[in-house]
Amino acid sequence: KHWDEMKIGPGAPPIKTDKGWLNIYHGVFPTMDGSVYRLGVALHDLNDPSIIIGVGDEWILAPEESYELTGYVHNVVFTCGAVPEEDGTVKIYWGAADTVMCVGEAYINDLVNLCLNNSRKAM
Repeated sequence: KHWDEMKIGPGAPPIKTDKGWLNIYHGVFPTMDGSVYRLGVALHDLNDPSIIIGVGDEWILAPEESYELTGYVHNVVFTCGAVPEEDGTVKIYWGAADTVMCVGEAYINDLVNLCLNNSRKAM
């Protein structure tokens, strides 16, 4: 079973990298206490984005903080935007529990490598 087995959906527009289009998406996993929304990454071919090069086998963000766990919709992080920076990082914006907005940073190369080196087959 995968962390995004129930459903997946788009988030921010993809980020163009040397290795392909980096897509930050949300995935949903069913639990006994309702669904959990997490963020993951996939890498698509630059010339034909319908071709998926790799999908990170692990999520990059999950609801852990109190403001992500409780709110209008519990257990949700949902990507809303991604802004690549000149220093090789990306600012990722997400909604938490459909109540507040958050921002964090990651290295773009780390996210790409997750798709290439810790990948699984696309569902």
